[in-house]
Amino acid sequence: MSSTLRCGVLAGIMACVGGAAFADSLTYKEARKAVPKGNRIVAELPDTSFLDDKQQAIVLSLKDTIPYYGALALSPDEGLFVEWLNASGQHHSLDAARAAALAHCNSNKKAASAACVVVLEVSPEGAKPDAPLSLSAEAADALRGEYRKLKGMKAFAISKTQGTFGFAGGDGARALDACAKAGAGAKDCKVVVAD
Repeated sequence: MSSTLRCGVLAGIMACVGGAAFADSLTYKEARKAVPKGNRIVAELPDTSFLDDKQQAIVLSLKDTIPYYGALALSPDEGLFVEWLNASGQHHSLDAARAAALAHCNSNKKAASAACVVVLEVSPEGAKPDAPLSLSAEAADALRGEYRKLKGMKAFAISKTQGTFGFAGGDGARALDACAKAGAGAKDCKVVVAD
């Protein structure tokens, strides 16, 4: 297995960092093209057959309160009006949002109730399923804002399972540390953008 080597100019000298921290990472310019711009969303109702029209309208109205990537799951036996209702938002992919929503629903529903299904999915407008990178709304804003303004070597890391992220000037280790701290010890942080 080969490792990649990223080099940059740091304090007037050439500095190189190698290894897994930068494997498969994109440059800022590549990431900017991959991540949809703006905060417009697309909402889908994949499985609401067990809800009446009024409840489906309520579910659809929740789309504006769930930052992308987001999802809501319900048990067909319990429906929409449960005290533990909670959508999953600010994930870096629709798959991660679905998994979090299903995990929350299945852990809170009654044991005898039917398994949970995803009833609402929220994605950014223009998202492409084959894009090399997808980020939550907050992370996309940070990438285009604060990260872009950093000078010199810099890196941006995300946790796919927790939806957290971190970035820092310098090598990827700082970004990984910022991501782990943002995720209260996230163990799956990975550098996805490095310059």
